[in-house]
Amino acid sequence: MKKNIIVLLSGGMDSATLLWLAKKEFEDVYAISFDYGQKHKIELDFAKQLAKEANVKEHFIVEVPHLKGIKGSALTDSSIEVPSETYPDEPPITTVPMRNLNFLSIAASFADVYEIENIGIGVHSVDSPYPDCRAEFVSAAEAAINASSIMVAKKKNRIYIYSPFLGITKQDVLKIGLELGVPYEKTYSCYKGTLPPCGECATCVQRKEAFESLGLKDPWFSE
Repeated sequence: MKKNIIVLLSGGMDSATLLWLAKKEFEDVYAISFDYGQKHKIELDFAKQLAKEANVKEHFIVEVPHLKGIKGSALTDSSIEVPSETYPDEPPITTVPMRNLNFLSIAASFADVYEIENIGIGVHSVDSPYPDCRAEFVSAAEAAINASSIMVAKKKNRIYIYSPFLGITKQDVLKIGLELGVPYEKTYSCYKGTLPPCGECATCVQRKEAFESLGLKDPWFSE
């Protein structure tokens, strides 16, 4: 079993699955969530519940105020409506510029202080159009983190970005989570931030399709 990890936890299906997988593979598990002005800020309530249920060593919630002021993303810009659609082939209007790069660098700051050697992110590039969900992004971010880490400079070790879902689909992620017993009824993925989830935005559609591909119903839409 590996020593420790800090997991980026949004409260959604992918990050919850990653958290449960990390519990299995690491001795000490931390979680970190972000308030960046997202319309679906309700996801943080689910992240808190998941972190508590997973019994993480500590759960950090960090505000990223500068992302709130960037225009052009449907997730943060009040003048742009979150569309009801499936994911397009190109980066969608819900892309938040450099979001994962910001999140990983902040998580790396905590890793430096707490001497955490792994940072977990639940990206899966096969069926995701976001540029910062690709393998080349993850490898580049890992290189930058190690080049700037105080801990690495002192201990001559390495910080790894743990991204086990790269190269697999949402359906594959779901299969892993079902085997791990992830409480998907306690996860939340809707970009519109409604309760119940809208069922129409790209992330809702992708999530429902993953369940349906396995002959199951998303717990949010089981009735």
